[in-house]
Amino acid sequence: MNKMSVSPEDLAADPAWFPHALDMERRSIDFAQIDRAGLAREAFLDARMAGSVKATAAAPIDALTPFVGGRSNQPAFIFHTAFCCSTLMARALDIPGHSLALKEPDILMSLANAYRMARTGPARREVDQARDLILQLLARPHQGQEQAVIKLTNTANNLAPMIAASDARIILLYGDLKGFLVSVLKKGEACKAFVRKQYTIFTLDPEGVNGIPERQALGLTDLQIAALVWRHQMELFMRLLSAPDSSNLRSLDFRRLLDRPFETLKAANTHLTLNADDAAIEAVATGPVFQKNAKFDDQRYDAGARAKDEADLVARHSEELAMIENWALSLKLATDLPREMPSPL
Repeated sequence: MNKMSVSPEDLAADPAWFPHALDMERRSIDFAQIDRAGLAREAFLDARMAGSVKATAAAPIDALTPFVGGRSNQPAFIFHTAFCCSTLMARALDIPGHSLALKEPDILMSLANAYRMARTGPARREVDQARDLILQLLARPHQGQEQAVIKLTNTANNLAPMIAASDARIILLYGDLKGFLVSVLKKGEACKAFVRKQYTIFTLDPEGVNGIPERQALGLTDLQIAALVWRHQMELFMRLLSAPDSSNLRSLDFRRLLDRPFETLKAANTHLTLNADDAAIEAVATGPVFQKNAKFDDQRYDAGARAKDEADLVARHSEELAMIENWALSLKLATDLPREMPSPL
């Protein structure tokens, strides 16, 4: 990869220089040169986007800050619980001329972990400064006044409270517990390891699974751990939606997106103030986005195929799923969960 020497002013001015990695020890940001088409094409804006990157560069946070302060662009956000069509939602909200969806920028995962390590004092203020800079860099429009819609990895959900407090427009996308467990079963051993890793990360958050003694957690099954990961995230969403100043948040059950794509995207367009017209939304809702695997562009996969896969797995694991569901829904980590999440989109 061609590493270039680019001035902080030029890096800040050109949105094709995408903020890719955060190093809080060096207090610097690494950039990847990638155009709008590449950002839209890639399912994950992390190391997996390397094929679309033309060059790299880096600059200190303090050197970049003077050139981005005061920008008025405000990104919108999608936080999610995983395994709930978040990549599909992001692709559907990528509407050239109106919005650019940024799918799981790796730099925000680094930022989320920096907050987990820096709770108070000067270190926390340094992370706050990095956050403000990163969000302004991500918000830079590529075409006209396009709005950035940022879909974070769910392991960065600890950023949701502070971003919600900024009055940013947010959709909290989620799925039911059974669907979450079925996805873990469908994806196999690698996914079981993935949710265990997420559990470990979530123990660093102030509420939720961090109240479970480590010795007790070691005795839990893979599906019990998965259920707790789901519950941890849903309780966080419930606390956000229950706050007095939560009018900028909406909840969305992903099955509504699959069942009623046009109506759901139209509501999202309105809430996120993307200003797309009905014709543009209809073109997305009836177009190829909903006929393909959102993560693998060459694979056909629609709502019907997803429902069949889920039904087959539920039939094979019905007893195990029922046991875990009953166990998990009777728990309360810190917050009660209603039958339906408030403030639906």
